[in-house]
Amino acid sequence: MVDKETEFRLIDKIKDLLLNEGYNASNSIIVTVSTDYSSIVGQVLRHELTYEGEICDGFGIEVPYPDETWNDQYLNSVIAMFKLNNVETKNIVLVEAGVIRGGNYTKVLDIIRNDLKLTQSVITVSLYENVHSKFKSNFVAQYYDDTKQDLTFWWEKQNNHWI
Repeated sequence: MVDKETEFRLIDKIKDLLLNEGYNASNSIIVTVSTDYSSIVGQVLRHELTYEGEICDGFGIEVPYPDETWNDQYLNSVIAMFKLNNVETKNIVLVEAGVIRGGNYTKVLDIIRNDLKLTQSVITVSLYENVHSKFKSNFVAQYYDDTKQDLTFWWEKQNNHWI
């Protein structure tokens, strides 16, 4: 179980990594992937990357649960959100609370490059990343092994998609 203090400590670690690499509100946009699990991370980072009094731009996108697959509804929704926001001039910072297998990051990057034809820098951030994930994020606060550890946050309630 990830308690509240640990979650915020790891968000602070990610904030430091991003700022040390020069990412801030002047040059980046936060895209929170799977807002039902990652919105706390995305929102705090948007504020932490404030530059000269301007909060970092950002928005959230919904992706399939582990028991679902990508379909036209998800694809069209992600494309629409990117088109609604001014992403062409900034680095895209994809944010997730946890990367388990990496399928959603893989798909979102494919959409960014192949469907939207965006060419700017895209970096991926995860508070937790499974050591067995096929996808490797650019910035990870902490690794875990899903064969030995359960990734459950303090705010989670049991839901039908994780049974």
